Amino acid sequence: MPRDRIDASLIASPLEGREFADLMAACVEVGSSRGIAVGVSGGADSMALVLLADRWARDRGIKLTALTVDHGLREAAATEAARVAGWLDLHGIAHQTLRISCPRPGAGVQRAARAWRFAAFDAWCRDNDAGPILLAHTREDQAETLWLRIAADSGPDGLAAMRPHARVRGLEIARPLLSVPKRRLIATCRARGQAWIEDPSNRDLRYTRVQLRNMAPRLSDSGLNASVAARVTSAMTIARAAMDRQCATFLKRHGGVSPTGVAWFNNRPFKRLPCSFQHFLLSRLTRAIGGAELPPRRARVERLAEVLRDGEDNCARTLAGCIVSRHRDGKVWVFREPEKTAASVLLKSSRPSRWDNRFEVIGRAVGSDMLGALGDAGWRWLKRYHSEALITLGLDKLPHGARLSIPVIHELDGTVSVPHFVMGDGVRCGIPGSLVVGFCPDDQWIWPLIAPLDAG
Repeated sequence: MPRDRIDASLIASPLEGREFADLMAACVEVGSSRGIAVGVSGGADSMALVLLADRWARDRGIKLTALTVDHGLREAAATEAARVAGWLDLHGIAHQTLRISCPRPGAGVQRAARAWRFAAFDAWCRDNDAGPILLAHTREDQAETLWLRIAADSGPDGLAAMRPHARVRGLEIARPLLSVPKRRLIATCRARGQAWIEDPSNRDLRYTRVQLRNMAPRLSDSGLNASVAARVTSAMTIARAAMDRQCATFLKRHGGVSPTGVAWFNNRPFKRLPCSFQHFLLSRLTRAIGGAELPPRRARVERLAEVLRDGEDNCARTLAGCIVSRHRDGKVWVFREPEKTAASVLLKSSRPSRWDNRFEVIGRAVGSDMLGALGDAGWRWLKRYHSEALITLGLDKLPHGARLSIPVIHELDGTVSVPHFVMGDGVRCGIPGSLVVGFCPDDQWIWPLIAPLDAG
């Protein structure tokens, strides 16, 4: 092992309260009435995080709850969750174990486990009015994410990797440790006499992330270490924020975003943009409108931009769960693929709900309200019995496919109710009713653009 790596491990210092408070200030805004949660797997990273966060929260009078997810994927999982609960009880930290009962997938185990884990976190945070949830991703985790994004050819959006503060399927996440090396968190646990659990899946070479982790020493020897990855992701984060502002400016001048989750822009000014910015705009816009968790592959984005620049009128392509449709009048419409919208869900009056990873139900449900896509049958009913909605929401101006994907309330007798839709400034538009639906994609740059449809 090279001497510089030995020295680095020997001089690792624990993370202390003041430094941690600065890290938290950079990524967390907590209202006075809300608590926070911490995801705790029992590893050294998450144990150090929960101990630091507990002191931080106590000093500010904020309620903190540690959450451990038992996926049921390993026989030892329940025992490990109980061990974590015992450790936290000794520190007087509130803790809950969230158990998941889903069949083990045949492939993509880590991806499925992540989705289950985030869904469990989201349900708990909604039920308990908590947010954000703190996750213990480290500088090494950020580097691994960057290498994975490079391999996936996800473009500049993906190269920003994980953000200190983000939303994932509506769940508010804070990652205060992204700039902190793992060795310092191990030192933090040791300084406090805190044991931790070693997850055997972290050594399973079937997983790409583990393979990258094992390659880290060789990458570091060639100059591609975690520090370099941190500088790359930091630069790309700044670049992404600047380009998001340019995307917003372009849409304000040459397009718009409807509260129903449909966007449009004029193709002529789009064609005058530099190709690289065309690609970025299409990637960010389709990801927001389609509710995708990851950016689309760069090659597909480039092909779509070429079609919009040089293809025939009245052409349509799909990208990131969206239909991108260029019309003869020069407008390009971007809307959710109707066939890919989420299934209708029974709304619960006890807590806010999220649908299709794009819409938040802000009001309260009554009886057996089902929220789902309008669809062809709903559109025919709406035209016949509720035609005022066509004008109020501008549905008559939308391409037919865009109408079919908007969220409405379905009753068992076939009745369709159109909820209020919330615009970016909080003003409601729509048909008076008991529910309010807000278009709230994870990408918040688009929120200020949401306004009544005016496609000229």
